[in-house]
Amino acid sequence: MSVATAIAPAITTPPETFAERIAREDRADRLRGALTLTGLVMVTVFLAMAMRVPEAALSCYILFFAHRDNAGDSIMTAVRLSAAATLAILLAIPLLNAVMGDPMLRLAAIAGFAFLGMFLSQASRLGPLAATAGFVFAFMLTLVDLIPVPELMSQAMRWMWVVLVLPLGLMAVWAALAGVRPEVLLRRQIARREAASDVPHTPEAQRLLDEGLARSDEWLKFARILGAARGADAEALARADDDSYFRLALAEAGAAPRASSGSSAPEKAPLFRPDAFSDPRHLRFALKCLVAVLITYGFYAAFNLFSIHTAMITVFYVALGSRGETHHRLALRLIGCLIGAVAGILVMTLLMPWMTDIGHLLIVTGAVTFVAAWIALGGERVSYAGWQMALCFYLVVLAGFSPPASIDASLSRIIGILFGSAVVWFVFTALWPVHARDDAQAALAELSAALASNPPATNGREVARLREPLARARRLAGLAVLERQPGLAQELAEATAQLHFYLRQSHAKEGDHVQAA
Repeated sequence: MSVATAIAPAITTPPETFAERIAREDRADRLRGALTLTGLVMVTVFLAMAMRVPEAALSCYILFFAHRDNAGDSIMTAVRLSAAATLAILLAIPLLNAVMGDPMLRLAAIAGFAFLGMFLSQASRLGPLAATAGFVFAFMLTLVDLIPVPELMSQAMRWMWVVLVLPLGLMAVWAALAGVRPEVLLRRQIARREAASDVPHTPEAQRLLDEGLARSDEWLKFARILGAARGADAEALARADDDSYFRLALAEAGAAPRASSGSSAPEKAPLFRPDAFSDPRHLRFALKCLVAVLITYGFYAAFNLFSIHTAMITVFYVALGSRGETHHRLALRLIGCLIGAVAGILVMTLLMPWMTDIGHLLIVTGAVTFVAAWIALGGERVSYAGWQMALCFYLVVLAGFSPPASIDASLSRIIGILFGSAVVWFVFTALWPVHARDDAQAALAELSAALASNPPATNGREVARLREPLARARRLAGLAVLERQPGLAQELAEATAQLHFYLRQSHAKEGDHVQAA
């Protein structure tokens, strides 16, 4: 027997910790998502070039915007966005014909759609969908400056439908054939919470609690839609989901583990937020966005610089509620924009002269897409940089159906992004600035009021509802750093301690109630 063989039994691999398990699973999910996006982009580029579909860059970027982590959500998102695109274009064609001859009426319509879309994005549960709808209508109205002939405009609108629906159709087909099933993600989330109950004070356990039950509810909903969980199976999954969250919350609070009293159906949120028409911040946000839209559009329309139209687009996709959130999004947009632009210019100058067929283009596009997708799937703190890296790279490399003769048009679009970012920063700093720290403190006050008035929590959904303001405050406190505001570490620690005390008291009262019964 060799020495190596003799000592082999003594060499053991240390057991995987909970943090290592979470990191391994997250890397696997991220890799799967990045490969999926890369494959879909490559197929989209191939079809766009083969069928000569214009604006291939936009088609590819739509995939980043619409990508979801499970098959059910991906299919439903593709269906909803395709229906919305169809309806928008059907409405846009007669609207364009009505306002094409009257510049002031067209400007008023642009302002109206921009204001309404951004107001609803803050005051209703439509959120980004309302902002996107407002952008689509407002931007379509600006195309009259570029295509003033009604017949050509109608043809352009029909092509725009193909640009939008082609990638969405591909995404839906892939999701139906090989997408991750939502019930698999739900069962894994339950297993994660159960494992986290043994180490409840780790950052991973805190993240699982801060996520609440919203994602689980979505996975269960799509599992029901796809027929993977129905009847008793769906009820059992809902109970296990609620119970795992409740046990983890008790473990973090230092209370003895106890089963949940039972899952309750998620509350159906109303269309409008309770403070939709009473909180002036929603109106002010829409007005700030409108000012930024009019500045950017007015500038490039007055000087006949439609090539920098991305300035107006930037307003819709960068503007957020607080200065900290907006500054964070601006920083990610600028970083991603510069990386994508540099990558595109390097490809054009160094590789494009040697590329002879579409296969070469697909390889280069796929390589950069994978890097951008990996960043985009890395969490909200960095994801937007990946989106912008992909967009700017596509704007440079996929500008037509042949190698571009120059990068002037692509650089103009990138300059538009930089100009739009500067306008948003100026407007949101000068007009009614909203600080993330103030919003975080308001969330903590909301938590304190809820703890003082709520009866003892007996299931996971009640705990998740109480914890939501704390999770929101923690996220906003991280963004307050970008505003150079003092931290909220002490306030967050005190609020967490209050929540833990409430849960221990709830546990004790429920135990007394059980004994009395």
